[in-house]
Amino acid sequence: MFLIFVFASLCIFGSIIVRDIDNSTLLGKLLDYTISFENRFYDFRMKAQLNPNFKSQEIVLVKIDDYSLQKLGVWPIPRTEHAKMIDKLRVFGAKVVALDILYPEKSPQMGNVSPDEVLAESFKNFQTAGGRVFLAYTLASNEGEVLAEPPLEMLNDAILTRNSPEVDMNPKKINRYTFPIQQFIETEAGLGNITALEDRDGIFRHYQLVANIDTIYYGSLALNAYEAFTEQKKTINVFADATGELELNGKKMEIGRGGDVKIRYVGDEQQFDSVSLYDLITAPDDDQKMRSILGGKMVFVGSTALGAHDLRPSPINSKMPGVYSHMNMGHMLLHQYFYQNSNNSVKYSLIFLVLGMILFLGVQRMGNPFLDALVVILVVTSSYLVDVYYFLPNGYELKLFYCFFCFIACYSWNTFLKFYESNKEKKQIRGTFARYVAPTIVDEMLKDPEKLHVGGTKMDITCLFSDVRDFTSISEGLTATELAHSLNLYMGQMTDIVFDTKGTLDKYIGDAIVAIWGAPLEIGNHAQHAVEGAIKMMTVLPSINEEFVKLGRPIFNVGIGLNSGECSVGNMGSDRIFSYTALGDNMNLGARLEGLCKYYGTQILISEMTLERLDLTHIKTRPIDKVIVKGKTTPVGIHEVLHPLHWMSKDPESLNFYLTAYHLFQNRDFAGAMNIFGQLLMANEKDKPSKRFHDLCKKYVEHPEMVKDNFDVTTMTEK
Repeated sequence: MFLIFVFASLCIFGSIIVRDIDNSTLLGKLLDYTISFENRFYDFRMKAQLNPNFKSQEIVLVKIDDYSLQKLGVWPIPRTEHAKMIDKLRVFGAKVVALDILYPEKSPQMGNVSPDEVLAESFKNFQTAGGRVFLAYTLASNEGEVLAEPPLEMLNDAILTRNSPEVDMNPKKINRYTFPIQQFIETEAGLGNITALEDRDGIFRHYQLVANIDTIYYGSLALNAYEAFTEQKKTINVFADATGELELNGKKMEIGRGGDVKIRYVGDEQQFDSVSLYDLITAPDDDQKMRSILGGKMVFVGSTALGAHDLRPSPINSKMPGVYSHMNMGHMLLHQYFYQNSNNSVKYSLIFLVLGMILFLGVQRMGNPFLDALVVILVVTSSYLVDVYYFLPNGYELKLFYCFFCFIACYSWNTFLKFYESNKEKKQIRGTFARYVAPTIVDEMLKDPEKLHVGGTKMDITCLFSDVRDFTSISEGLTATELAHSLNLYMGQMTDIVFDTKGTLDKYIGDAIVAIWGAPLEIGNHAQHAVEGAIKMMTVLPSINEEFVKLGRPIFNVGIGLNSGECSVGNMGSDRIFSYTALGDNMNLGARLEGLCKYYGTQILISEMTLERLDLTHIKTRPIDKVIVKGKTTPVGIHEVLHPLHWMSKDPESLNFYLTAYHLFQNRDFAGAMNIFGQLLMANEKDKPSKRFHDLCKKYVEHPEMVKDNFDVTTMTEK
């Protein structure tokens, strides 16, 4: 337990320097891995704190959305349309416009009109009217991608700093391929960095607030827009350890060694007003609604369209448009909505950790397992509630994940030691039962002894039924020893495939195998595992038959049926003798499909319920029929799985012909379908599904009166 406590403490300290840790070392990798869990846990708590009723009063988004792209009908949007947008924002009284758009190249001439000149003129007019426009650029590190030095015009937006002697934040360079063209620079528009910073787990939590370029500090798009909006220049203090600090109205915001800060999100489209680009540029100049939304506001312009590739995973939205990062940072600056100093958060996290451990160790000495569990629950719950109602609202980033990990890990270790002796008996049970049932069932029995009782649980599973064709005739030609050897060789390899694909053996019925996937353990896409298991069975069958041929014995031909759906799964029988099995209509349908393999001349048949669950990237299928099995009234679509040895798998063109012909059949073009099915039979006269459809088409062509509403459904009168 001491080691667990030390590890949790190290993680709490390491979380404040994780961006500076070398993750190539073992300690770095371990901290990196655990801190990603802490970050996700904090994201969850922080997202739950968002106020759905909050609405920013100062910041508005002009969104380049799918609606605008559809209306304009062109991509990229011509800069003449951007000029219209800037002109409208001037008319409606926007105070600051921050463009989360890159203008790194000149726009082609449109007849005698230069779109760049038009847009540059709009920038000038907006700023002449008293507003301010900010253009975006990004940073780079590769020498071939950077500008040698920043343009002189950027000095207008340099950030005032107070540096410790000979200390600079991590130096950066400007990306030459994203920097605005000179024509726009000459309009005296402001410039702002929009370089995105993702954490090591791929989530965008940090923001490049300032960048140290050639010993001069330049602000981000949000910081420069904030200064222009408030008409106040702010000073950033750079300390001896290359970190920094920005003070606003008595509150201080931490700045990391790279000039980054952590974004304290307030929301996205729910919390910020927005206007579609198309609605803005087509609005009349006297539109009072637009004036009320945009007048006197800090306006950000950015893409929210799905196809614009500016969607980023953030703590509050897995696909958040990047422009909302700038808007959230703008809100942070306007309202001093900062996180507390990280040292304070670490201090309180350690207090939680130490107090919780002292309480747990004290109660543990009483030797009451129930009380141990109760104390852990109370400590975790109370810590969480205090964090939710006090620390989170006040900007603290408590590292509760590590505290909870320590409490629960210590409790688990203590419990493990107490029950070590009793686990010896479970090992004996495992050694006994594992000889007779699948290992997964043994695990479930050990985890929950109640599963040993008779009864079932409703579970969504995929069942498989396989059967050896004409096994009775095969058995009559073999001695008992030969039959047992052949059957054991076949059953052994097929059962191994069931287990290898995470299946559970239900039972053997003579030469038949019944297996299920998805019970007793959920395994994700159980249909995919089951079908892959069936394909492997067909793939390995030739090697088994080769062995039979060497021994002078008959080969095995196998049919397999699979179906997916809800079944009753569990130990069925009496309290003394039972077996783990599955029951229900879906199991019956799987058995019927296995029997239909011979009727349709197929090897693997699946229902439409199984097909719709499959990832068909690497699995080929073809439709076979719609069937009403005996005892049912609803037709079920059935499909054949084409394993690698199937003739159509080796001839993809034939499969395409088949699918085309089937489509024609469904649309009652029987003559066209018959022609294609006839060609398929010339390629493989033994393909029974093609032969069946060819004969049906011929019948319907010769006797149109026989085409009924359910012409494509087959009703089975036998099982």
